[in-house]
Amino acid sequence: MTPDDYWRGNARLEHLTPIGQRFPEVGLFDALRQACRGSVFELGCGDGRLSAAFDPERYTGMDINPAALVRARQSNPGHRFTTEWQPADTVMAYTVLLHVPDDELPAMMRRLQAYPRIVIGEIMGRRWRTPGLPPVFNRERAEYEAFLGPAREVIQVPYPYYGTDLELCAW
Repeated sequence: MTPDDYWRGNARLEHLTPIGQRFPEVGLFDALRQACRGSVFELGCGDGRLSAAFDPERYTGMDINPAALVRARQSNPGHRFTTEWQPADTVMAYTVLLHVPDDELPAMMRRLQAYPRIVIGEIMGRRWRTPGLPPVFNRERAEYEAFLGPAREVIQVPYPYYGTDLELCAW
């Protein structure tokens, strides 16, 4: 089973956030609003938990999981959710690229580079990688910078659940 197969078939919506922790990050919405500009297209929006940080008229979330999109639409009726890539001023990949295998990352980065602003959020560092389903491919910020150049902005978001900070990087 590929990671994409896992996420498409994850009808119970496991692994979207740590169990029992709807918002384990501290100050996340303020950080997202600071990092993103104009209209926002969220890649891998899951059940839409981050959509409330944004004006419904300026936000579109995309996911490959039909069950996640059903829940996103139910929980956030004013926001748009889709299965297709959409134009926007900012593309946001929040804890999504860490589920993209290394050999698929170059193609994904090319897709992201079509947007004027790119925001990537994750706990950086290969030490966080784990095998299994879903596999987790955390990377060093330098690995993203190899594709995109130096990040214009880096916002540290406290993530007490993991005892570390998540980096919200904008290009």
